[in-house]
Parts: sequence; C-alpha cells; structure tokens
Amino acid sequence: AEFSGIIGQDHKMQLVYDLIRDVGPSDFPVVISGESGTGKELVANAIHQHSQRRDKPFITINCGALPEGTLESELFGHVKGSFTGAFRDKKGRFELADGGTIFLDEVGELSPTIQVKLLRVLQEGIFEPVGSESSRKVNVRIVSATNRNLKELVSRGRFREDLFYRLAVVPVDLPPLRERKNDIPLLAEHFLQLTAEKLGRQGMTLS
Repeated sequence: AEFSGIIGQDHKMQLVYDLIRDVGPSDFPVVISGESGTGKELVANAIHQHSQRRDKPFITINCGALPEGTLESELFGHVKGSFTGAFRDKKGRFELADGGTIFLDEVGELSPTIQVKLLRVLQEGIFEPVGSESSRKVNVRIVSATNRNLKELVSRGRFREDLFYRLAVVPVDLPPLRERKNDIPLLAEHFLQLTAEKLGRQGMTLS
C-alpha cells in the first residue's frame, strides 16, 4: 500500500506509480498537477529516488511563497553587495541542486522575468546570480508542480508557452482523495500509527 513514501493502492494511484517508474530513470522535465494536499512533493521525491540522480541532492523551493526579488536570489544566488543585506556571496537552489533534482512547487506563480531566466536554465543549463556579470553552469533535472491549470495561464498570457512546453515534457496528474476514497482507511491507519509512535502508545485504534 506504500510506494516511495506515498500511501495508496487505488488504481488511479497505481497508474501514477507506473508513470514514476517509467519517467524516473529518464532526465525529462516533469510537471505534477493536482489540488493542494494531493502529495505533489512526495511524487517529486519519488521521481528523484527512481532516477540516476538519487545519490545527489533533491532541493525544493516554493515559487509562490516568496516575493520576486527574494525568489530570484533564492533560485540563482547572489553576490556580495548586490543589494542591501547581501553581506556575502550566496549559492542559490539551482547551484545547490547541481547533479541532482530541483523541485519547483507552485511554478505557475513565477513572474515573467523569472520565467525567462528559468527558460535559459532549461535550454542552456546556465544562469547568473543576482549582481553577477559571469554565468554559472549547472546540471539539474527540473520537476515542477502546480495546483493551477498551466495551459489556461498560457492562453491568458500569464505563462510563457515555450517555458510550458519545456517544463511539461511529462505531465503527471494527481487525483484528489475524493476520487480515491478506498485509500482513506489506509491513510487514516498510517497517520494513526505515526501518532501512536510519537506518543509512545501502542494498540491505538480508530473508533
């Protein structure tokens, strides 16, 4: 009932597991779509664990949680003195993920400026840290996730079409729990066991 930390044996999840096994060893970019709470990061991690990069870093960043200026520095790093508060050089998530996988959560929230920079990383594997005049090269696999309809964002001019096709080479759609209700008892039992371990109490059952 468990696959790389993902709980579920519903046939819809079995299809997701098959896709993870198929796509893991390749280096294709993947976009995972699903509502909030469907376990997109677990799937991204499973893809990494089934890849040739499993012994290298798996680095996560939530693109919707940071303002544009901060996000650019988090993704690509910055050099000392490039802005107020930049007291030292700092590596970004792409550099930290070199050789491994970077997971871009809420990728649909990226601003047009950062979309252009991300496209360049996908095309050429290079980027410039904020305030730097020299490029850096990285070898990363990009797995992204969204709870929004990226195709719709493309049609509304909110997301670059060329970036969409680069990111979504392999789309993975995660079903919400209401579409796989058979998995609810499994998940309930799983979380009950975690709680029992945390409390040091065995034999706990659901009423």
